[in-house]
Amino acid sequence: MEKNTKTDKRSLKGQNITRLILLLLILVFVNIISSFVFTRFDLTSEKRFTLSPATKKFVGGLKDLVYIKVYLDGDFPPSFKRLQNATREMLDELRAYSNGNLEYEFINPSENPDKEARNSFYQQLVSKGIQPTSLQSKNKDETSQQIIFPGASVTYMGQEVPLMLLLDQIGSSPEQILNNSIQGLEYGFGNSIRKLSSAVPQSIAFVEGHGEASSQEVVDITRDLKIFIW
Repeated sequence: MEKNTKTDKRSLKGQNITRLILLLLILVFVNIISSFVFTRFDLTSEKRFTLSPATKKFVGGLKDLVYIKVYLDGDFPPSFKRLQNATREMLDELRAYSNGNLEYEFINPSENPDKEARNSFYQQLVSKGIQPTSLQSKNKDETSQQIIFPGASVTYMGQEVPLMLLLDQIGSSPEQILNNSIQGLEYGFGNSIRKLSSAVPQSIAFVEGHGEASSQEVVDITRDLKIFIW
């Protein structure tokens, strides 16, 4: 009986070793295959980070380096942390399909302890077209204000354009604004790069004085079309 027990243990040990070897071989095989086949999986239920085929093709055809500076580094409330994380994940996705032609960095405009230097940097961002917004944070005993710049600058072949990441919309709740901003990240970054890589600068004009829509009625399309104007 004891002999059979020892035999069974050896048999079980041998099976475990065989399974381990097979598992290692499978892992090696998968790694070899993955080195030739590039695939990314979006596990979010909303498929937020599944780039459109057009964006993948466009980013994959870049001829030079796109460099993006995102001014959303720092300690934010959970709502803006969502925008910060979503922006990083979108840029990771764009970079993955860029064949090495897209890089980015996150910058905290408020990290300089020198007030004069910090305000000077603020002015530089405003002059680029990146507007600040003020956040209120409530602690147990006090309320503090924080200036942030929810935007980015996109540079390609010596040209630079600003991109506002927070899409402020009249009549929308803060939660709606945040969700719409996250959903618009691919559109914003993609069109900024398209603008810079366009061979011919574009000019767009609105006709006035013939019963057309007022400037207030076309504010949304004006904002969206600005990305194509030099």
